[in-house]
Amino acid sequence: MKSLKHHLHRYSRRARRFVFHSMLHADDPPHRIALGVAIGTFFTFTPFIGVQMVMVVGAAWLLRANKAVGVPLVWISNPATFVPIFYPCYLIGRTVLGWEGVGKEWWKQLTKPPAGFAEATQFYWNRTMEVFSPLMLGCLMVGVPLSIFSYLCTRIIIERYRLRMAMKKPHRPRRRLALVTEQDREIG
Repeated sequence: MKSLKHHLHRYSRRARRFVFHSMLHADDPPHRIALGVAIGTFFTFTPFIGVQMVMVVGAAWLLRANKAVGVPLVWISNPATFVPIFYPCYLIGRTVLGWEGVGKEWWKQLTKPPAGFAEATQFYWNRTMEVFSPLMLGCLMVGVPLSIFSYLCTRIIIERYRLRMAMKKPHRPRRRLALVTEQDREIG
């Protein structure tokens, strides 16, 4: 049985390969790639798990960003990482709104909803909004700055990498192409 260290090494190697080939060598200008990363980062911090990939592709299509680099970023937020990502966002939203945290009474109320369809619907709608409103506000407050930061970092990294690669390439004189063209003229 392989060790955890081996699996982590394999995973990090795959992640590096993805970044190297998908982002740095993508056939798009740095702006479009960086915008795709920013869109993916933003939607990672939205609590719409299961629809995030569709949202990234739609937003990338509308903004003419690279779709392929944004989609894998939303895989960061999944049912296993839901709590560590969204609970701090929820707390930030509650703090900004000035709301107190939900206590034991809030949870007890959930176990005893009012009778009647209309009353129960209103009850659960209010409880949902008590959680959803601060969660969305917190997600926006975390997602927007992180997406701007990821755009700037990605664009700088790609531009520097491409410049460095262009400087490393040996200068190839165009004489070789000219010779091929001259030979073609002699044959034809």
